[in-house]
Parts: sequence; structure tokens; C-alpha cells
Amino acid sequence: MPVIEQAKGIFRAQQRCGPDEAFDLLRRASQRANVKVRVLTEQVVAHVADKSESYGEPGSLAEAEQPERQDIPA
Repeated sequence: MPVIEQAKGIFRAQQRCGPDEAFDLLRRASQRANVKVRVLTEQVVAHVADKSESYGEPGSLAEAEQPERQDIPA
């Protein structure tokens, strides 16, 4: 399912792990929460999408993370 692959990609990026480990993390989280993997992954993807929308246009996240440049007088 595409949503599971998206959630695996999110976990891979955040946890810096491979696809099998990412799925294992999702599977264990779903068991702890007593929620189907598909339902959990839908929630993960929706949460990340909501957070990225709060930053506005694509690319603004990178800009938001950049420290403000301060010129030092010579």
C-alpha cells in the first residue's frame, strides 16, 4: 500500500534505518497501540503532512531552519 511505503520513508528518514527496520518499527508501534498498521501509517503520514503545511510553500522548511545571518563588522 502506498501509505505504508510513505510511512516507511518517514521512519527511514527520521530513524536513519533500512526499509525492513522501518516496517518493524511501524509494526511494533501498531501492536503497542493496538491499531492496525494501515491505520497507524495513515495517521503518521497525515501528521507529517499537517506539519509540513504549517511551513507554507515547499522549500520554506529549509529556509525556516536556517539561522538568521548576522553580519560582523570588520
